[in-house]
Amino acid sequence: MKPKYKWNLKQKNEQLIDDLSKKYRFSTIIATILSNRNIVMEDEIVRFLNADKDKFYNPYLLKDMDKAVERILKAIENKENITIYGDYDVDGITSTSILYMFLEENGVKVNYYIPNRLKEGYGLNNEAIERIHIDNTQLLITVDTGITAISEVDYANTLGLDIVITDHHECQESIPNAIAVIDPKRKDCNYPFDMLAGVGVAFKLIHALSEKLDNVESIWKYMDIVAVGTVADIVPLIDENRIITKLAFETMQNSWNIGLKSLIKVAGTNREGKITAGIIGFRIAPRLNAAGRLGDAKRGVELFVTKDKDKAAHIAERLNEENITRQELEQSIYDEAVHIIERTIDVDSTKVIVVSSNNWHHGVIGIVSSRITEKYYRPSILLSVEDGIATGSARSVEGFNIFEALCSVKDLFLKFGGHEMAAGMSLKDELIDELRNGVNKYAQDNMKSDTLTPKLTADMEININEIDIPLIEEIIKLEPYGVGNPEPKFICKGKVNDVRKIGKENNHLKMVVDYNKNNIDGIGFGMAEYYDSVNISTEIALLGTLNINEWNGTKKPQIMLKDINPNNDFTNDIEKYYQIFKNMINTNFSKESTLFLRNENLIPTRQDFETLYRALLSQEKHNVDHITITRLMKIINFKQSNKVCTLLICLQIFNELKLLSYTYDKMNLSFKLNKGMKVRLEESSTYMKLEINN
Repeated sequence: MKPKYKWNLKQKNEQLIDDLSKKYRFSTIIATILSNRNIVMEDEIVRFLNADKDKFYNPYLLKDMDKAVERILKAIENKENITIYGDYDVDGITSTSILYMFLEENGVKVNYYIPNRLKEGYGLNNEAIERIHIDNTQLLITVDTGITAISEVDYANTLGLDIVITDHHECQESIPNAIAVIDPKRKDCNYPFDMLAGVGVAFKLIHALSEKLDNVESIWKYMDIVAVGTVADIVPLIDENRIITKLAFETMQNSWNIGLKSLIKVAGTNREGKITAGIIGFRIAPRLNAAGRLGDAKRGVELFVTKDKDKAAHIAERLNEENITRQELEQSIYDEAVHIIERTIDVDSTKVIVVSSNNWHHGVIGIVSSRITEKYYRPSILLSVEDGIATGSARSVEGFNIFEALCSVKDLFLKFGGHEMAAGMSLKDELIDELRNGVNKYAQDNMKSDTLTPKLTADMEININEIDIPLIEEIIKLEPYGVGNPEPKFICKGKVNDVRKIGKENNHLKMVVDYNKNNIDGIGFGMAEYYDSVNISTEIALLGTLNINEWNGTKKPQIMLKDINPNNDFTNDIEKYYQIFKNMINTNFSKESTLFLRNENLIPTRQDFETLYRALLSQEKHNVDHITITRLMKIINFKQSNKVCTLLICLQIFNELKLLSYTYDKMNLSFKLNKGMKVRLEESSTYMKLEINN
């Protein structure tokens, strides 16, 4: 079995690594990892390793921040009504929540509005603006949305409703005519870091306001909620995003916010009780997202802003239940999408998969699009059609900007927006074919030749004897991991000492690999399919991350496998010995053949016959009538590749005695036992031939 991924190894700058090691007293491994992430200047290293609140940039470096603060302070002074307009995803929910809490704590008459995903769709809309205006709002602040709402802001201006926009999405050619437009991606914005999530931009507004209100120390408690939105929006965990998450993960398990605390309780953490980007991305964020995906995202905001413990616990439980419903709905759509793709699309010749249906809940198609992209390793667009309008979500692969692809066909859309890896859009359903053709033409012209090859990049190759607890503890200091700061991956090589399937359903893989008498355990979740390809005493290359397994008070290093590359010599040798066996059959086990078998210790013993027959009997009891030859050799403990000759001789003799029938083709054995027969091995001519020549 071949590796699933193309393995890349980061190019090392030996001189730079040596300089970093000497200057900062880093190990070569840590120096290599920092070099690979281009963290090499002294201020960058200090900022990366010592992330604290003093390292945040001045919020007033953001274009229009001064205008936004001036208008909000005027609203506070004049006791105007302020409404926060947020998006319905986790980034929008957390952005709305922190700004609402901050303004409320500062005596502001504040409300919030989250559009209904199913009825209103993404972004500002005129109907919502009119309702907000009628409700006597004088100032509307957007969070995580608004950068493309040019006509909607113009409409608000005709009503006399002032708007301050905070967003982080890509800007189009023009920006809205609002009181202030804060977006680090504005071309005329010189802010040092343009990869904040929407909640990060909202926090910068809070930071700027707090400086004028002289209560800066009150804002740091929001960091854990800011971290949830930051991780959920899959922005790079570098620079200010790293500071946000690093500070938050230290305290989030015991969060001051009763809503977040309740959500963590129902979502669960890892065995150590640690909060990580993975815990947020795979446990906390999906539960928050479930509310918005199935309709009403306001419950997510209610969870964070409530001061009632019972209400928080109730909302968290509801979100947990809705997440289960969402998972079931998602699986149904995924199965249908795969069916359509397999039936109608030549995936190999398609660069961007575009699929649509009238039956899909467009609240979850973004997640399904992610799964389709993961399965086929191609950018994908999934569209749900209702009343002639197709609403869709797009996901991409590394190296292909899906937002730019959509910009190439922007005239097709009623509305669209997003960034390099994800986007959303709506269009008339009769234009779906034009969309499909247009984005595939863009991909044909702009996609690099290797973009659609799944890759894993390792930081370096290390020896197993270099891996120990102190090293891993040093690597842990580089957390939190995420986009932009991936968990360090390593390649190591050795000889397989043991391999087995583990887990309740035997779908995971565990192996012990040795190098110069140093062992390490390798754990591969969902990698049991490799079992038949991994053979005892053969060389193997592992690619994975390092962690510490703590059990009964004992700490032990282990490698968490991402991919493996078994040495094919064992398989090649088996094929070689199969050809030798065939020649023996053709020559009716000549004296030369039997001499070879005797010298190689390959003539089967009675114990070999018994062991093999019992193994086949056991397989048949489990309704197995075909098996790879390598797996069967493991079962009967034949560790050397030449022992395939012994196994095949046993099968040949069983076949002569009519104990079974079998076929062997390309490493696969199919068999059928004829049970209930009593025979003697001596009745086989092959057996006697081998006995005679002994």
